[in-house]
Amino acid sequence: MSNTVFIDLIAHALDTALTVSLLCAIAVILFLLLLIHRYRKWLDQVGNSATRLAKGDFSKPIKVTGPPPVAALAETLNQMAQQLDDRLSEVVRQRNELGTILSSMDEGVLAVDSQLRVISLNRSAAMLLQMDPALAIDRSIEQAITDPELRRYISQPLETGKGVQGEVKLARSRIQPAQPIWTKKALPKGEASDESDEADPSDEEERIDYTPSVDERTIEATSAILRDAAGRRMGVVLVLHDVSELRRLESIRQDFVANVSHEIRTPISAIKAAAETLVDDLEYDPEVPPDLTTLRNFLGIIARQAERLHAIVEDLLSLARIEQGKREDAIELKPGPLSPVIAAAVETCQAKADQKEISIRVDCEFGLMAQMNRTMLEQAIINLIDNAVKYSPASSKVEVHAIKTRNEVKVTVLDEGRGIEPEHLPRLFERFYRTDRARSRQMGGTGLGLSIVKHIAEAHGGRVSVESRPGVGSTFILTLPLGSTKL
Repeated sequence: MSNTVFIDLIAHALDTALTVSLLCAIAVILFLLLLIHRYRKWLDQVGNSATRLAKGDFSKPIKVTGPPPVAALAETLNQMAQQLDDRLSEVVRQRNELGTILSSMDEGVLAVDSQLRVISLNRSAAMLLQMDPALAIDRSIEQAITDPELRRYISQPLETGKGVQGEVKLARSRIQPAQPIWTKKALPKGEASDESDEADPSDEEERIDYTPSVDERTIEATSAILRDAAGRRMGVVLVLHDVSELRRLESIRQDFVANVSHEIRTPISAIKAAAETLVDDLEYDPEVPPDLTTLRNFLGIIARQAERLHAIVEDLLSLARIEQGKREDAIELKPGPLSPVIAAAVETCQAKADQKEISIRVDCEFGLMAQMNRTMLEQAIINLIDNAVKYSPASSKVEVHAIKTRNEVKVTVLDEGRGIEPEHLPRLFERFYRTDRARSRQMGGTGLGLSIVKHIAEAHGGRVSVESRPGVGSTFILTLPLGSTKL
């Protein structure tokens, strides 16, 4: 073989090897590109799923596909997502429980951060402070709370590190319905109203006027520092408790005790003084017989004051029985005719009226029914008529009317007495309240009669009111639920 042929063979072999190497390199490059494309597709899927997890969407797990490293990464992300989902669910559950507890509390709870911005408040706090929760969040306390004393309860703990406790007075405006106003319905064109016919309640429609009013609430406020896990001050929590009703009841109790003490002390002092005088007279000279006239006078004082004490105790016991019956729902009410009850009450008061030559006129529709406890209702009407007779001048008249108005029955007692000044009317049904204490005691009143009427009316689901003009007379109105039917 010549050198030329050998060289040609070597050149051909080299060309073949180069071609094969080039093809292998191209194949490797294509394989690598394909592998990179597949890895990139898997990694993009993992990346997109991780982005979805970062946004809080744990609804779909990552598909575990691809080579082992990518599959291991996907599995790790799935486990992390499950743990995050479990923890977030627990946080949401605890937050909802806390929100439910706060919203169900009667106490108001308000929290602010270290910059004195509102971060949370419950329903009770929003009602007490008259805030809109949606508008109050993130607002400063100067914008959210108008009362400067209440703002001090929030700002002071951040300055001193100590909570504050006390009571504040908050004036709240509210819209309340006034008494219903009945107006005639508009008649269609061509229909004339017959004024001679008796008024039909169905021809009337109710219009309720709403009037603004302001009431002052007594709030017990307690503030404390909010601290983070490291003990740093991060804000203040304020707890508000409405104690208005408690303070009102305490005031009523104090007034009641003072009034009872005062009312009882007067007859007891009179009895004590009369008894001591009699004892002194008998001990002064035992051999001298006592003066029967003096003895009779002092014994009369003792008898009258003892009777007064007895009347006060009986009225107090009546009030206690009525109030206990209301609390225990032990007062039985049933429909009954009203006319016999009024007649019995008038008969009871007739003797006192005859002594002053006062006529009692009754106007009650026959068969008019009312929901009642007959014994209690008769006592209430007796108290009203007796009160009218007591404060009416001689030879005057007292009128008792019973009428039906829609779903109610009104028993009205009118007198021709001297009337009551307007400033006394709001408190007239309070226990022991008197417009003229000396005159009331002189006439033998206990100061509990009208309070008993009020409690009896409330026990019947009704109410009592008064209208009076000085020098003209007074009108007491006892309103009761209407009975089921007429006889």
